[in-house]
Amino acid sequence: MKDFASWVGALALGVAGLVAPGCGSQTVGDPCAPGRPGNAPCAPGRDGGTAGCFLGTEIYIETQALECRSRICLVYRYDESSDGTGAQRPKHVYCTCRCGLPPSLAGGTQAATLCTCPDTYSCVSIAGEQYNEGVQGSYCVVTSTVPH
Repeated sequence: MKDFASWVGALALGVAGLVAPGCGSQTVGDPCAPGRPGNAPCAPGRDGGTAGCFLGTEIYIETQALECRSRICLVYRYDESSDGTGAQRPKHVYCTCRCGLPPSLAGGTQAATLCTCPDTYSCVSIAGEQYNEGVQGSYCVVTSTVPH
């Protein structure tokens, strides 16, 4: 009976080790599927434009993305209509986290809610005052996609 209790305890620790580490971390770069502009499929050329497509001149921030641990899915300057194979999508559409705040919010928001960007990401200010306070600030963005 003692061996059985030891086995169950070891199994419980093993399962906890598999589940617990991911729950507390924010995985920047994981794939996500944000809502589409206008809730329409991307249809290049329809109506003479890029109806429903993500545009390379825009940045989209979705703050209720259940597939992201941070709940933040970012579409950063992704020109979907010209990426027929979707090969560029992983460099432009991914889970991210807020890594910085504008000066106007720095005193009122807990620093513990901010993250540190991984090596191949930069902390980029992308959400200005046009966003609500819960979204304003800087986010981890793939460094190679940031205009210089």
